[in-house]
Parts: sequence; C-alpha cells; structure tokens
Amino acid sequence: MKKIISLVLTGTIAAAALTGCGNESNESDVKAASTQSSSDVVANEADSSASVEEASDLPQWKYGKFTASVVDGQIDLSGLGVVIEVPEELKDKADSIGIRGSVTDEFGYASIYWINPDDPDNTGYEIVDLEADVNPVNVEDLVYEDYGITTDVVADLGSNGGFNYYAYREDTWYEGDSSYFDENVLADLDEDRKAEYIEFLSYSSELIDNITFVDFLIPEALGADDFDNEALLNFELTDLDGNTVKSGDYISSNKVTMINFWGTFCGPCINEMPYLAEIEQEYKDQGFEIVGMTCDVYDSEGNYQEDIVLDALDIIEDTGVEYPILIASVELRTYAQLTAYPTTFFVDSEGRLLTSPIVGSHSKEEWEAYIEEALAAVN
Repeated sequence: MKKIISLVLTGTIAAAALTGCGNESNESDVKAASTQSSSDVVANEADSSASVEEASDLPQWKYGKFTASVVDGQIDLSGLGVVIEVPEELKDKADSIGIRGSVTDEFGYASIYWINPDDPDNTGYEIVDLEADVNPVNVEDLVYEDYGITTDVVADLGSNGGFNYYAYREDTWYEGDSSYFDENVLADLDEDRKAEYIEFLSYSSELIDNITFVDFLIPEALGADDFDNEALLNFELTDLDGNTVKSGDYISSNKVTMINFWGTFCGPCINEMPYLAEIEQEYKDQGFEIVGMTCDVYDSEGNYQEDIVLDALDIIEDTGVEYPILIASVELRTYAQLTAYPTTFFVDSEGRLLTSPIVGSHSKEEWEAYIEEALAAVN
C-alpha cells in the first residue's frame, strides 16, 4: 500500500514510506471506542501539575524504525501514542499479524499486515495504515478517488501528545474499489491465500475503532552527535553512469552540502526537484551544492536494479536537474537512519550535520530558509 500512497499523497512517504508519504468523517466512531479521547489527552498536557518525574516515566521510543507484535491481545504502540485492542476473532491468529513502522520527532506510521505463510518476509499485505504527523491533516488532501481512496476510507483520529493521527480503512477501500488490491496485492495469491488475506483485511475498520490514545513523549530529534561525520565522507558509491565515486569528493569542497535522499517511487520527491535545481544554481556561488541520493536502486537485499536507474535518468531529464545524483548504497541508507522520503541533510565540508535531518518535501521558499540557516552556521 505504501507505494501507491507515496505516489498520490503530497506529504512524506514510509516507509516507506513511505512513506514515505486527516479525515473527520470517522472521528466520532474512533473516539467512542477509545477509553481516552484526544480531548482528554490535550487536557492532561495542559495540566501544569504534572511533575518532571511523571513525564520521564512516559514511553519515548528511539527515533527510527520499529517492529511490534500482538501481545496478550493488544498491539502496544505506546511510543507512537496508541494501543490497539485486537478483535476477539483474531486473537488466536496473532502469529499471522505483523507490525512495522517508524517514529521521529515530526511524524510516525505503523503498518499492520497479514503474514503470508508462503512469503513471510513480504510486508505488503496490509490491513491498517496508521499515520501520525505534527502538522494538521486535512481530509480533502488525502482523498484520491481515482485510486479508490474516498472520504470513507480515511479516518481522522484526532490529536494526542503533539501528533495528529489518521488511518486508512482498507476494508472500506477494498469493498468500494478493489482494483488496486486485485492488481497489486492479490494477483500472486492462490484462492486459499487470497481468502485468508481478505478475512484479515475485513477487520481493518474494527482495529482502527479499537485504537486508544496513551500518554507518551515524541522522540528526540537527531543531531550531529548521532552521526559519524568522518564515515559520511568515506562511502564508496556509484553515479547513475556506473562510475565509482567517494561521497567526500562531493562534500569536502563545499561550505554547505544539501544531501537529498529520494526515490523514483516518491511523488513528493520528484515534485520538488525542479525548484531544487533552481535553488542549487542560485546559491552555488556561496559554496553550496545539492547532491541527490537515489535510494531505491539497491533493494533491501542489496540487489542492483537497472530498471530503477533508467527511471531515475528519465526523472532527472524531465525535472531539469543538473546537480550530481548518486546511488545510495544499503550501507549509506542505514547510516542515515532513513524513515521516509525525501529526507534531507545539511552538512559542512567535514560532513558535520548542521541541522536535524529534514523529513518531507517543502516549498522553494522553505528550502531557501533552511539553506540560509545552514550557510549562516558556517560563515
């Protein structure tokens, strides 16, 4: 599901993502099913009597990816601010439910999926896609009827602890327009496995309605101390023409380098590339350069995908990009602790991080403000 959503939404993607990258119609249903509503949480946050000790006891997950499982009939995502009660009918099938996601200081997501016994590593058989964002979400921005994503599909869950939550009722999506599922999820399943997945999918809305908000702390942002700047200078990479290069060759000669991690599957990444190309030219004489890192040429197992290289070359031509585009290795992607695309680093000539990693696409004006901030830090 993540791939289609990343293409059509205008925000970040998960996982992505992404991933990477609100809806009001179902809000009352979710609140009625929760023992603690979003308004209760806001009230708790406003209560200044809460001590520092109490706050320190709240769950706070580490910035980055996570996996979870069903334990005692619950999905504990307390570090994302929610706990989900599993329907009774699924509790004896908990071993067939997988959970993965990520959480940062700006957003988080959790994908609840059916584990196919014939393909247990495939996380694409999604049941629920839960998203959280520090920015307000607008239902209309998440509706894409051409893909079958209607207002009935997207559930606005309200706010908790600084995040705004929404989720995709994928049973409603399938019932309303099964074409995406038929073509992208069910096509490779035999009839028995197809029936198993559809059974799990039918509980999507119930899982969403069983969401309860819990108090938590958003993860701390990553900073320079979380990255080895010397390591960043020494990655051996290739460009899109197959030439071997060293990452430091593109960093050491600049005052500020903007490293933009992107993917050919990521609509928001591609949409901002034309004005990133303009920005790079505008600031080039100030010791600034953008380096694009294409993150989907190597799959998760390290296999090189030539067709993705061709896609990347087409995108570069279409968007007018002239700044260097390299291929991110699996090792570099791991180093960068990527949770969604696009993700952008600003580093100095020694590879030191100048700001926290910036997740998501932005307007030209917003990027110019980030660049001014980074240049001011080194001047």
